[in-house]
Amino acid sequence: MPYLDVSGTKLWYDEYGTGPDVVVSCASGFSTYPAVLAEPPIGARVFTLQARGFGRSDHQSEPPAQGWLDQWGDDVLALADHVGAERFVYTGVSHGAGIGWHLAWRHPERLRALISVVGTPHDRTGDTSSSAGRRKVIENRGNVEEIERQFQVLGGPTDTPEQAELRERTIGAIVRKHVTYTDEEARINQGMPFPQATTNDAVAAILRTIDLPVLILAGMRDGVISPESTLRAARSVKRAKAVLFEDEGHFVAEERPQRLVPEIAIFLDELAGAR
Repeated sequence: MPYLDVSGTKLWYDEYGTGPDVVVSCASGFSTYPAVLAEPPIGARVFTLQARGFGRSDHQSEPPAQGWLDQWGDDVLALADHVGAERFVYTGVSHGAGIGWHLAWRHPERLRALISVVGTPHDRTGDTSSSAGRRKVIENRGNVEEIERQFQVLGGPTDTPEQAELRERTIGAIVRKHVTYTDEEARINQGMPFPQATTNDAVAAILRTIDLPVLILAGMRDGVISPESTLRAARSVKRAKAVLFEDEGHFVAEERPQRLVPEIAIFLDELAGAR
């Protein structure tokens, strides 16, 4: 069975593809992204690690002393060591992208590049213990109608009946996952990336210290990660590239992952050329 033992904690991972580029991702759970990156035209070797605290990975009754994002980042490095990837491309969606930003800041020597999907560090209003959306989902556990409403807000608006139907299916799947969480899973609150930065200027100052190839993929209609936060990262991070989809929101990786693939393929081709 594909378990990784990290100091007595068992973490579940899956592997897809056999290509030369190693891509690693970590999250509470996965849909078809980033496994789709193992298929043509990219054909990478993709590893997905289920974050400790969730699903088939060991659960925890208390948060890690160093914080969830740093702990999950260390778990990613343990997986990379386990599979022999000295350097790799990291990609993540939402909270999974937050893990990548912490890796890029703490361990840039391990990353060939970061691909952040709807996950640049949030706008700051002073409280960095949680995003407003995550806090409301935790507070309303058990109230299915309210959780559905919150995810509608987070996803952003849709224009067409086809988009609305797709959004309904996406949110339905997310809500079904949330209502089956154990108490330990439901209480996990990873907080905002770089919680020590309580202003947007402080976030930008941290981002300016990151120097590696970064691709930022985001939706203009995202109810969690604002376009301004995406542009802040794009302006601040050396060698950053940002692509904003006008008609996408926070669930683009779940709803239309194939829209991300061409941008990632170009980015990885550029990375190979630089190498």
